[in-house]
Amino acid sequence: MNGGQKKAKTVTSSKVSGARQYNESYLSFGFTFTGDATAPTPLCLICGEKLSNSAMVPSKLKRHLQTKHPFTINVEYFVRLKTTKVNERALKASYHVAELVAKSKKSHTVAGKGILPACKAIVNEMLGPVAAKEIAKVPLSDNTISRRIDEMSADIESVVLDKIRISNKFALQLDESTDISGHAQLLANVRFVDGDKIRENFLFCKALPGKTTGEEIFRVTSEYLEKGVLKWENCTSVCTDGAAAMVGRTKGFGSRVKEKNPDVLITHCFLHRKALVAKTLPADLVPVLDDVVHMANFVKSRPVKSRIFAALCEEMGAEHKALLFHTEVRWLSHMFLTNEGSDYAKLLACDEWCARLAYLADIFYHLNELNTRMQGRNENLLTSTDKINGFRSKVQLWQQHVESGNLEMFPLTNKWQDVNTAALGEIIVKHLKTPEEKMSFYFSSASTECLDWVRDPFSSASAVGKDMTLQEQEQLTELRQGRGLKLSFADLPLDSFWLAAAKEFPMLANKAILTLLPFSTTYLCEVSFSSLTAVKTKNRKTESCGGRASCVIPERSDT
Repeated sequence: MNGGQKKAKTVTSSKVSGARQYNESYLSFGFTFTGDATAPTPLCLICGEKLSNSAMVPSKLKRHLQTKHPFTINVEYFVRLKTTKVNERALKASYHVAELVAKSKKSHTVAGKGILPACKAIVNEMLGPVAAKEIAKVPLSDNTISRRIDEMSADIESVVLDKIRISNKFALQLDESTDISGHAQLLANVRFVDGDKIRENFLFCKALPGKTTGEEIFRVTSEYLEKGVLKWENCTSVCTDGAAAMVGRTKGFGSRVKEKNPDVLITHCFLHRKALVAKTLPADLVPVLDDVVHMANFVKSRPVKSRIFAALCEEMGAEHKALLFHTEVRWLSHMFLTNEGSDYAKLLACDEWCARLAYLADIFYHLNELNTRMQGRNENLLTSTDKINGFRSKVQLWQQHVESGNLEMFPLTNKWQDVNTAALGEIIVKHLKTPEEKMSFYFSSASTECLDWVRDPFSSASAVGKDMTLQEQEQLTELRQGRGLKLSFADLPLDSFWLAAAKEFPMLANKAILTLLPFSTTYLCEVSFSSLTAVKTKNRKTESCGGRASCVIPERSDT
């Protein structure tokens, strides 16, 4: 009697709701449910097919099992299969969360203490307590997330090493710096051929336990390459920052690499060389720059002064509220320094001093613009050399215009033309000769005209390289007559074009690829250090980033 009443009650409930309900006995037919618990959708545990709610009856579920899966399986199998499916989804979700945590550079504790409670609250509100209970099955403990990140980093590293070994040839970019805990860290990026393009990827981050000497850097790098089954003989080039430990003639890292591979190309980062060019100032401009530094230190010496300066800028409607020392906010800076009783206020009232400052702002803007253009991925010796030579030509052009009284290329300085133009022009010309001379010194070998055939093999103006063998010259001559390759040249990136040409012209293409492979800057290492700084904060300075940096620093090799 009780059973009949219970059955009648269930049917009534179903009619009222308009939806068929799931019964645990349906598991014997291989079905669980998904979606809203009030209107569940039958889900086959074997094939994953979803049926309509109207099929939530034993006869239709049994027919699906016998028609689609005509083999006898007991209910215990489906119980295990259901548990496995749930565990697989929870495991996959756990890895997704771990990847997000790693890429955000947050502590792995944020998953269990922040993300999981937030997800449960959202799902409970939007989908109900049953769905929220499923969310709770996702493993997001501190140790679990930490382990997931380590596993993903190891997997990425394994993929990268496999591809480098397949590529055979590779180029390195190395730099060392000190983290927040005071430990020296050596970072390396690698560039190699991956299928139809040249790929660059983060390689490793290793602590330098001893002194940061060339010998120590070479030892740590060699141990990593040996562990990854990579050989120095296959390394075509190494780009460093030009520090003594890197480029020393006897005990420098580069000289030790040369002992292993005499043919390796050791390059000094173009960005660091450009910085050396920018450091030199004539005697007329050095005091101006020193005064600006002292002004900035005066404002920044105490937080209250910085706040007062920002409030003054905001009150007067200035676009910027930080330290900007050019004509737009000169009088605001003058007002602030006067009210603070600083002797530097007199300098901002001097037109000649401000004119020189305006020129420094202009020339540093152009230098920073050059710096930015040489940053980024896929920068090589050809592109960086072109940009350096282009800037050198512009400096020569500017000298001619300044000598004739035209300061158009320096917009801030141009506003001060009434201030002893002849004397100001003389100072500018004197300074412009300095970077030109320094560029000739630091970039003395920056001539790549003999490699124009790599940039555009179909141009009649592209000279044949002097170091090309007869066979390579013959292949270049044949390639120039190939209509198919000529049509694809306009549509493909330069590296992809030469890799495509390797099938017909292997010797010539290999020479071109070896030209495109070397790094010209240590930009990627600088980006990696920025990520390292974000990861190793004051509260996390004891964490080791060496094993998990591959997951933190883009980009993945298999994407």
